[in-house]
Amino acid sequence: MSEIFSSFEDWKKKLKKELDNNKTCILVEGKRDLLKLLKYDLKNIISLKGRKYYDVVEEIINNFDKCILLFDLDKHGERMFQKFSKMLSKEGVEIDSSYRDYLKNLNVEEIENLP
Repeated sequence: MSEIFSSFEDWKKKLKKELDNNKTCILVEGKRDLLKLLKYDLKNIISLKGRKYYDVVEEIINNFDKCILLFDLDKHGERMFQKFSKMLSKEGVEIDSSYRDYLKNLNVEEIENLP
């Protein structure tokens, strides 16, 4: 899925609408990322927070059909993105990277530093 966003406000609005179906979640790295997204009144946010990858994958496959990966845009975030994309896809979960891709265009490195 290649979503087109006209602005950051549009990005937030579409992200919120996407999560309204309750079968979609957002996966972020840490607590500060989670807190930032909660300020946008988003739901179904899962944070790794030092949890085992397998436990997180299991939680997602048991509760959601689609996962929006919003890892930071640094090398570590890119590795996490690749790893979770493979793990979740293998389990039949649809991966959406369009929201993260849009942030690359905004030169945002860390989710916690979103506007």
